[in-house]
Amino acid sequence: MTLQWENKLTRDWVKQIRQALQDSIEVDGFDIKVGNASFDESEVTFKLNLMIKGAETREQRDLKTFAEMDKIDVSKIAEVRGEKYSLIGYRRTAKTRPYIVQNLHNDKEYIFTTAIAQQYFGLEV
Repeated sequence: MTLQWENKLTRDWVKQIRQALQDSIEVDGFDIKVGNASFDESEVTFKLNLMIKGAETREQRDLKTFAEMDKIDVSKIAEVRGEKYSLIGYRRTAKTRPYIVQNLHNDKEYIFTTAIAQQYFGLEV
């Protein structure tokens, strides 16, 4: 991909740079994600995440910790309105909807409140 210099950074140009970086960076044994950028007219800074291939994400690790505190079974498959869902993560900075679930029919991700997660994935007493 060739990028044309405009002498001024714009949102579209930053998106092109992010995509070019994501497509071109490879390191054996790591998954790489080029994240959000902050920029002004003359400088751009990207967040770059490197994760060992196959390692759990922060959301997956947090799910185990917080689900135990909230008495939630992470291995349970719940049926919500005829669709099957599985817990896949926990967003520790999200106060109202921290639980990440995945629809097993279409692989889309959704977020649940703690109360809804407890309702559908709660440990049975």
